[in-house]
Parts: sequence; structure tokens; C-alpha cells
Amino acid sequence: MVSSTLRTLLSVVLYILLFYSIFDVYYTSPLVHGMDYKRPSRPSLVGTVVFIVADGLRYDKLFTLEMENTPTLRGIILNEGSWGYSHTRVPTESRPGHVALFAGFYEDVASITKGWQANAVEFDSIFNRSYQAFAWGGPDVVPMFQPLHRVGDARVKIESYPHVMLDFTAENITQVDDWVVDRFSDFMQTHSHLLLKTNSSESPEDGFRKGNFIFLHLSAADQMGHTKKPDSEAYTAMIHNLDTNIARILAIFKEHPNIAQETAFIFTSDHGMTDWGSHGAGSAHETITPLIVWGKHIPRPRSANWPSHLLPFTRNLGRHDIHQADLCPLIACLLGIAIPANSVGELPLDLLDVDSSVKVGLIRENALHILKQLHIKYEEQKAGHYHFLFREFSKFTQKQIDNMLESAALQATNHDYVAAIETYRRIIRLSLEGLDYYHKYGRFFMGICIGLSYAVWSLLLFVDTFCHSDPKPRGNEHKRTKPDSWVLALSLFISIVILGFLSNAHHQSLLRTFYQILPLILGLILLWTPRYRQGLSHLFCRTHSFKAVGEKKQSGSKYGLMLALLVILMEFGLWGFVHRSLLAFGAIFLGTWPYLDSTFIKLRNRPKLQRIWCCACCVLAIFPSLPLVGSFTSPTLVLFSNICTSMLAFVLLRICRRSEHVLPWYREPNYLLIFESLVSGLLVFLVRILVSWSVSIPILVHIICWILLIASPLLALFNKNFVVCERLVGLTLAFFIPFSLMNVFYEGLFFLTLATVLFTWIWLESDLEFHEFYSLKLTTESQGKPPNTGGLFHVDLASLRRPLFYVFFVIYSFFGTGNIASINTFDPVSVYCFMTVLNPAAMGALLIFKILCPIVLVGIAYSLIGRVKESLGSATASSPVHGALHPETTFLMIIANFLAVHFFVMLKDEGSWLDIGESISHYVIAMSIGLASVVLSHLGSWMLVPTWVKTHSDRMKFL
Repeated sequence: MVSSTLRTLLSVVLYILLFYSIFDVYYTSPLVHGMDYKRPSRPSLVGTVVFIVADGLRYDKLFTLEMENTPTLRGIILNEGSWGYSHTRVPTESRPGHVALFAGFYEDVASITKGWQANAVEFDSIFNRSYQAFAWGGPDVVPMFQPLHRVGDARVKIESYPHVMLDFTAENITQVDDWVVDRFSDFMQTHSHLLLKTNSSESPEDGFRKGNFIFLHLSAADQMGHTKKPDSEAYTAMIHNLDTNIARILAIFKEHPNIAQETAFIFTSDHGMTDWGSHGAGSAHETITPLIVWGKHIPRPRSANWPSHLLPFTRNLGRHDIHQADLCPLIACLLGIAIPANSVGELPLDLLDVDSSVKVGLIRENALHILKQLHIKYEEQKAGHYHFLFREFSKFTQKQIDNMLESAALQATNHDYVAAIETYRRIIRLSLEGLDYYHKYGRFFMGICIGLSYAVWSLLLFVDTFCHSDPKPRGNEHKRTKPDSWVLALSLFISIVILGFLSNAHHQSLLRTFYQILPLILGLILLWTPRYRQGLSHLFCRTHSFKAVGEKKQSGSKYGLMLALLVILMEFGLWGFVHRSLLAFGAIFLGTWPYLDSTFIKLRNRPKLQRIWCCACCVLAIFPSLPLVGSFTSPTLVLFSNICTSMLAFVLLRICRRSEHVLPWYREPNYLLIFESLVSGLLVFLVRILVSWSVSIPILVHIICWILLIASPLLALFNKNFVVCERLVGLTLAFFIPFSLMNVFYEGLFFLTLATVLFTWIWLESDLEFHEFYSLKLTTESQGKPPNTGGLFHVDLASLRRPLFYVFFVIYSFFGTGNIASINTFDPVSVYCFMTVLNPAAMGALLIFKILCPIVLVGIAYSLIGRVKESLGSATASSPVHGALHPETTFLMIIANFLAVHFFVMLKDEGSWLDIGESISHYVIAMSIGLASVVLSHLGSWMLVPTWVKTHSDRMKFL
């Protein structure tokens, strides 16, 4: 018989593999490999392109009614160039934005597994194609565009300012923009002659490089937006300083007229910023960025009648709206270089001041470039699928492509340039649709395979638990089912071999083949293994043997009512993922549970306890109705929540403690944790005050915060007092303290309320009086397991209620304070206690730890319920039988599998980072419920009573 530990390990591995499946089904790389480079058929329009990016600049803060804070840019718009909006795709982050600008496509979603920052760009870009490239800017952006094979290349000069200048609390944040312009000024004074060289490389291996590209990354807007927020006076002052630096750049070029007259300038932003100083989502303030273009071959202002409500700044000057990736082919056409290999941008011809015949040639090259990608993608998919099942993109077949190319060429020959341009544009748009079609080809079939895997696995889990409850079926039933099962099992085995062979013959990845045959493998295990076969036999042939114990007799109508209530609660939790406010209704519904389920509270004073439970749940229901955390900050509220938590912890310890022998407070771990809780609140308040005064945070404060982050959980785990009250208070404070150090608003009060509800839930489930329960002492070993009650599968209402409550609380802990699974609600202010210099990896790790703190508390509570029930000799389905997974754990895993399938089909690989991130987060949360259930079924007791600590008793007892 396979041990329970091995089954647990296999379950964990299966969860990990199924989680990774989303990166083989949804989040695969759209990049097309195998593109060759041809000599551009057009001459250069300019010798140099200067590209200025104001990182994180809000369009509405630049394009004010009179642009009074930016006289230089205002003058350019009115007299010299063109302006408009660049519409970004999301995630609206620095790396995806710059990839779209310089590589011409939207970030490879598959790189979510690697992170979107600090990765050298592994694909073609403007930097690779230009003869010389010069870049100055932030250390988190500029180094991305120097691939390893060009490190040391004299034609690429990249310089970034010191990382310490990314300090969000610096007194003069605009110094980063000044640094960039200063370095560029120094370069122009000493090496301006380099810009007179625009030699064209004649080598195809060298990519026919040509022209000079200058990239100036100005990041003060991003830092100021994160720190002071876009509506602050400091942000307005930053914009004025930005305009001053633009004026300095223009003055530098006026000193070199030979270079200036052969230069085009592009000013834009990589993304915008929300009102609360974050970005990543798809709101207009994040996805719309300003665009100003001027210089050689750029059209001057033209008049247009735009509705005044569209934007504050109009002046009747024609606005240009383009996609962010369209700027890449624009740069390529200006420099006369090959369009980067994976570019999907459409050349914005309205931003070029050239003849119509030249425009036709430019858009033709753009269309042929994207068509080449479509052809390669088509061949890849055709080679990787069975030919008799493969379906070509019906809207743009090869015959249609030939006809449209022939039509466009004929229109150009007849000098019908407008029609030719429109035909090529249609070719581009259909090609992009085709690329998307072939990129997603086969996703539906793979989704069916994953869904079937979850379904068969859930059946296997259920049968596994049933087998252990009734391990000895009748011999004649075993004989009756064995031959048919062997035939099915053999058929499945042959199918696996054939499918694996065909997949290998079509050059599919090993993992993709594994996901296709996974449901067959699980089905083979289910039918081949005798114990599972026997379980299936009893499931379909002996359903009459299922009965409930723990109560005298339960009517079918009562069970039906309770199941309906549990389904309603599950629906509230399920849709709470999408509509946060529904969690409030779920909490209120949870508060009414004692009035609907007589088995929930069996203690004296039941009416009073019903009111206590209902009030606690109603208070918990308040939080989903509050504004999202991140929209506002309140250090005073953070301090208040820490004081309240410390006081309630102290009071609870005094109420529960009956021992006359009490150690001094400085030797009591829980009292030390209460003191640390107060200190953490004061530290948060102090840090916020220092930041508001623009005073640097002392290094000692950071050191103390890191010590509290690490020491608090360790102090609780090494506490040798295993009384339930002491243990729960200690573990709660151990995770509240790190959590509070990253609080910005009401999260601390939410944590306190959630802990109060969980404490009440644990107590009510124990069926013991208050002092009787909280005075229990935990030991490293639970009591002997109750006997197997007749070989039947026992289910009572409590064994269904507890897993559903646990799932609901897990969901609530994730979304009670907002959509904290989304980066869009993350405010860098929350990590100021630990660091103020930008460090995405460390900040992300701290954010994940903050998210996990309340879920760990829920897991501890649920584990304690199971431990108490086992030790008190409850002989229900909550009592595990030797060698099996805990039956309640099985229920949890089946529920988690259902949620995982639900959110698997709702995964998104398009749209905002909020949409993509939320869909992944929902799937991860659903899977983590099942995974945590498996882990907690074996490690939950260890979390409450570490094995390295010995107690003074061999079993649980009352003090």
C-alpha cells in the first residue's frame, strides 16, 4: 500500500505541474524566430533620432489647459511639430513599455516567470539595428538594451546613474533627470563628432546597421508619482524641471547646427500613473501617454476641429493617436534601418512629412515584414499538429494574401497611393489577427485535457478516501469488476503509448505531451490499482451503504438544506474573486449560520453565542465595502490598529491565564510580542512622518524593522507554552507584526477582526466552554486514533461545514482589504520601513509575505480545529483512518480542484496587468487552497507544536 506521505508528495507534485500548465497553455512566447534581415530598400530620412522618455509621466498633467508649466514643450506643439497620445498596452510597467517602444511588440507574457525587469533584452531592437546607440538613464531600464553579445561594443554607449539615486525619500528627486542631461551635455561637448558618422553596414550578419540613436531616460516623474502622488505640488514642480531639461537639450543641439538639422526628436512616456501613485493596470491614466514629435521630416502643426471634451489642451491642432509599438517602425523608417524582427507596430504615416510615393514604399515594407512573421508562425503550427486536423486561418489564406499584394502593387503602379496605403494597412491588420490565431492554436484542446485531469484526479481522491474507509469489499464484487477494468486499463495504456509517439513525431514539447496524456494516466491509475477499482465498485454499486453518524438520525431534507446553504456560501466566495463587495454579503450570510444550522453551536447560552458570532461576522463584512488599500494612507490608523491588537492580546492572556506562577514580562514570549506590536506601530508612524518631511530614514530604523520581521515568527515558534490561548495569541502576533510593518491604511484592523472571527470559530467548533477550550494544552503527539466504525464512509454536517468555512476565510483573507493579489494596489510606501531605494525583487518578496500572513493565520486555525477534534475522540469524517489522507482534506482538495478549473478557463493573456495578474492570482489562490490543505494535513500540528520542543505531558489535558 502506498504510504500517506508518498501520496501527499505526489499530490504536491501534481499541483505544481498543473499550475505550471498555464505557462504551456496560456502564457507562451509570441516571439517568431527565424526572421532574416534584408537590406532596407529606402534611404535614411534623418541621421540621428533623439528619443526622450519621461518615465511614468501622466498625460493630463502635461497637457493642461495652457501648459503653463511647460513653455518649451508648449512652443514645440504650437510652432514646430506634431503631438498626440500614445496608447500603451499593459502591463503598464517600465520593461514592457520600453520593449514596445524599441522592439515594436508588447511584452512576451511568458517572461512573467522571469520577471519584467533586470533582464537583458533577448530579442531584436532599435539598439541592435542602429549604427551607433547612446543611452543615459536609470539602472533599472537602460542596461536592458545591451545584450550580452554587444557588451563592450564601441558602437553602444550605455551609462546609468547610481542605484542609490532611486531613493523614494530623497529630498531632491529631480536630480536623476538633471544627471541624465548633464551626462548628455558632457558627451556632446567632447564627442559630438561621433554623431556626424552615420555609416551604413553592408554586412547582413551585422544587420545593415545605419544611423545614430540617442535614448534619454528621465525617471523623476515615476519616482515623484510613487512618492508624492501626481496631484501634489511637488509633481507639478517636477514637470516644470522636466521642461527645463528639454530646453537644455534643445540648446545643446543649437550649438551643433550640422547635427540638429539632420535630427528628429520624439518625446513620450512608457506608462502613466494612478492617482495613488502606482501603475500596472489598464486605467486611462496608466495607458494613455503624451507624444510630441518634431524635427526633420516631421509635419508641422495642422488645424483640426476636435471636440473640446476629448482633452484639456486642443488649440484646434490636429491630434495623433497611435499605439505604443507603432513608434518602433517610425524610428526604423526615420533612420532607414531594418524594422526589428518581432515588431508588430503599424507605421504612423501621418507623423512623416514625405511624398505619398515614399509613404507607399514605407508601409509596404512594414506589411511584408509582418507577413513574414505570419508565414513562419503558420509553418511552425502546421509542423506541430496532425495535418488532417490542422485548420488554416480562414480570414487570410495564402490565396487571399497573394491577391491583396497584387492589388496593392497595381494601385501603386497606377499612382493611386491612398488606395495602396489602405490595402497595405489591411494586410497588416489581417496579419496581426493571423499571428494571434496561430499563437493560440490548440489552446482549447489543451484546456480540455487540463480540465479532465482535474476531474479524474478529484474522483481518484474521493475513491482513495472511500477505499480506506471500507478496505474489504465482497470477493464476488472484486471478481466481477476486475476483467472489465483490465480491458479499460489496457486500452488506456495503449492510447498513452500511441499519443506519446505521435506527439514526439510532431516535435511537441515533453511537458505539452504530458498534459495531453495526464487524464489518461490518472484514469489508468484509477482502473489499474485494485484498491481504487474496489472503491469505484462501491461508489457505483453500493451507494446505499453511505450513512451519517454523529447524530441519531438526519433527515434527507435537513441535509439538502445544509448542502444548499454551503453551496450559497461557496458561490459568495467564488464570485468574491471578481466582485469584492459580494464577500461582504458572504460574511453576513456566515453570521446567520448558527440560526440555520443547529449543529454549529452546542454550548450553553446558545442565543448569546449566536449574537456574538453574528456581530463578529458583520464587523468583518465592513471591510470589502471600504476603499481599496493603496488608494489612501493613514499612519494614525495603522498605529491605532497596533494598539488595539496589543490591548486585546493582553486582555485575552490575562483572562485565560490561571497559573499563579507568572514569569516577569521580559521573560514571557507573548508579552515580548505584545511589546513588539506596539513598537512596530510606532515605527510605521515615525517612518511616515519622516517621509512627509522629506527626511532620510535612519538606517537603525530599517535594521529594527528587519529584526522584527524575522524574530517575531521565530519567537512564537520557540515558545514552550502550549496552552491553546497562549499558542494562538503568540502565533497571531508573530504574523501580525511583520504584516503591520507593511500596512498603509486599515489592513491592521482587518487582520484583528479576522483573527477575532477565527478565534471564535475555533472555540465554537470545539463544543467546549470558553475557559475549558482555551486552557487546553497541546502536546507533540495526539491521542490514539479512534477505531474504524464499521467500515463505512461517515459524513456529518460538520465535516462538510468546516472545509467550506476554511475555503471562504482563505478567499476573504486575500480580498478583504482589496485586490491585494494585483500589483496595481501595491504602494511602495508600504515597504518604506524596510527600504526606500527601488528594488523590485525584494519589494515583491515582502509584498508576497504580507499577502501570506493572514492566510497562514487561517491555516493555523483550521489545523487546530482538526487537532482538537482528533484528540477529543471525535469519530466523524474528520477523523483520519490509518494510511489515508484526512477526509476533510480530501473535501478541500476537491473543492480547490473545482475552483481551479473555474479560474483556469478564465485565465487571460491579454489586457491590463490588472486583468492578467488577477486571472493568474485567482488560479494560484484556488490551487493554493488545495495545496495548503495537503501540507497542513501533515504539518498543521507541527505549526502549533514544533517537534523540537518537548512538553510536560504526553497528551492534551485540561489545566
